[in-house]
Amino acid sequence: MALSPDEILNHEFTKKGSKAYVATEVDAFLDQVNSDYEALIAERDALKVQLEQSQSQVEALEAKREQVNQSIFVAQEAADRLKKDADVEVKKQLTHAQEAATKIISDSRVKAEAEAERLAQENAELTNEQNQLRTEVESFKNSFLQLLTAQRTLLENDELAEAVHRLPIGQVTANRIGKVAEAAPVEVSSQSDEQETAEAQGPVVVFPESEDQADNH
Repeated sequence: MALSPDEILNHEFTKKGSKAYVATEVDAFLDQVNSDYEALIAERDALKVQLEQSQSQVEALEAKREQVNQSIFVAQEAADRLKKDADVEVKKQLTHAQEAATKIISDSRVKAEAEAERLAQENAELTNEQNQLRTEVESFKNSFLQLLTAQRTLLENDELAEAVHRLPIGQVTANRIGKVAEAAPVEVSSQSDEQETAEAQGPVVVFPESEDQADNH
């Protein structure tokens, strides 16, 4: 068991014969030892207090470190959760955008194909109509050319004039011719003059009136 300062100070030594110590020196030495021992004890106590304070600070720092670690852990979990939610939302938005884009492209393709088909059908109809009109025009032109050719042939051969002269004259027409002859007598000219006049005027065609028109007059 360690000695206390009082035990050191009050300790009595046994003295024997001439080898005994001088009491004053022993007391002075013991006083010095006691003083040093008290200083050591005081220093020990101070160090103990500092140690306790340091231990408290360490414990406080440890608690704070634990709180910080817990906060970091919670923050990390929150960050991971937010990142995960953000990734899910981004994927969702991306999927939605891709689906919308695909739908727009599909609708546009369908509309474009329908419009192209309609235009192709309209173009085909216009082409058919154009070909039909061209055929009709060509047919009309050929028919008209044939008619002109027939009329020219008929005029060149004087067949029309002869056919008209062979037609019977109605009563009304005969009366008109008679009135014209009475009102303006025709001078007799030479055969050559009549031929030139006829050639200049061309053949005269007189159409007979129908019996119904004659009866109405």
